Amino acid sequence: MAKFGTWAGWPAYAIVLAVLPLVVTDPHGRLLLILITMYGVLALSWNLTLGFAGIFNFAQIGFFGIGAYTTGILVTRTGVEPWLALPVSGVSAVLASLVAFLPVLRLRGIYVGLATYVFSQLCIYLVLGQAGLTGGSNGIVGIPRLSLGDMSLRADGRIGYYFLGAALLFAVTLLVRVLTRSTLGRSLLAIRDNEALATSRGISRVRQHLIVFMIGAAVAGVAGSFNAFLNGVVSTDIFGFGYLTLLLSMIFLGGSGSVYGPIAGAVVVTVVSDALQDAGPWRDVVIATLILVVLWTAPKGLAGLARSAVTALRERRGRADRPPSASEPITHVKELS
Repeated sequence: MAKFGTWAGWPAYAIVLAVLPLVVTDPHGRLLLILITMYGVLALSWNLTLGFAGIFNFAQIGFFGIGAYTTGILVTRTGVEPWLALPVSGVSAVLASLVAFLPVLRLRGIYVGLATYVFSQLCIYLVLGQAGLTGGSNGIVGIPRLSLGDMSLRADGRIGYYFLGAALLFAVTLLVRVLTRSTLGRSLLAIRDNEALATSRGISRVRQHLIVFMIGAAVAGVAGSFNAFLNGVVSTDIFGFGYLTLLLSMIFLGGSGSVYGPIAGAVVVTVVSDALQDAGPWRDVVIATLILVVLWTAPKGLAGLARSAVTALRERRGRADRPPSASEPITHVKELS
């Protein structure tokens, strides 16, 4: 069986992403695919700090919103080329991460979470206080759509936005896969699991956490820029608690600390949330119940459940292929022809 861990599964992953819009052709289905790619990118970026580094970082929504507002300001106020706004938004989120990282220097655990959540809320007041630039409570409207030459990415059921989102998702998945198996990734896991032992071996907690904080912020900023182009508007709702709970649901359902779990979580939560959009408050109840059931049966989420299933299947195949030893009774007799 091909595995991503041996790189053999990556071509299949690319083919699936490329074929999906050919299978799902209705406009609403295409929009769901686009949202899945965007949420998958954002959940992967957050999982770098929350899952792999063990930092209770709740500033990710702030980076997401900063990227969106940077794009809105650049393309509507300064006339910057829209495609250039994507990487610049990532850079602006990185600069913001240097401020958000300050609590991580001194605080630990839930106190980091509280401080970084406050950072995201401060972004709202900053936006409201600079109404001349950000539009205040009205937000920024009239963000131009992305296009390639004369072709708009909105054409043919927004298929261009899907392929852009799919390309970002593939690239970020590959980035996370490489990072988590690099020296940086192993040092982050060491700090997460036993900080005292890791620091005694010469690993700098501040340096490693700052690096992964900046990488996660850059990815979130680009995702925010993508969201701004997709919707054509940006408002303070992007910093809201709704995005926070939605993304946490995806990470924990899919599997915190897994490379591919957040993507699976993004798929399930997006599809279930859309199917229950007319259920009102019961939608959140159903999603919360689903997460609790999965975490109760599989504490490591859907990714852990899949790994357990694959391991059990391999063990069963191994037992079936292994010849019985002399001490094992033969329970069947092969008929001779």
